[in-house]
Amino acid sequence: MTGRLLSRGMIAGISAALLAFVFARFFGEPQVNLAIAFESAKDLAAGDPPEPEIISRGIQASFGLLTAAVMYGAAYGGIFATIFAFAYGRVGRFSPRALSALLAAAAFVVFVLVPDLKYPPNPPAVGLPSTIGLRTGAYFGMIALSLCAAAASYMV
Repeated sequence: MTGRLLSRGMIAGISAALLAFVFARFFGEPQVNLAIAFESAKDLAAGDPPEPEIISRGIQASFGLLTAAVMYGAAYGGIFATIFAFAYGRVGRFSPRALSALLAAAAFVVFVLVPDLKYPPNPPAVGLPSTIGLRTGAYFGMIALSLCAAAASYMV
């Protein structure tokens, strides 16, 4: 049963990733291109040399974005299916649909909503470059704190 759930979870994650890819391609990439143009103009005005392009933007915006989205979708779908398989029958008397909705809502609150309220994730170009490590650590620390608080509240 767990193997079937895992494969179905991964397929669902890949399906969601394909939708996310289409959205990111048409709505996200134009904004990324504007940000790159802004940073390039700022660097040019400051007299800094342009950074070398290791991987072209065309590859990043197409095959790279698709590959990353599909890999993350498969991973998150597999993780969700594994957690569902563990929780089913152990967490109340919920139907499979209700349990999956409850787990998805709990994951959203724990991993997205609570950490974003305190430390929203910033792209590296926002803020001081010397604080990237500190901001990243604070954000992941907030995720860990949120996860611990959720586990404690479940135990209570």
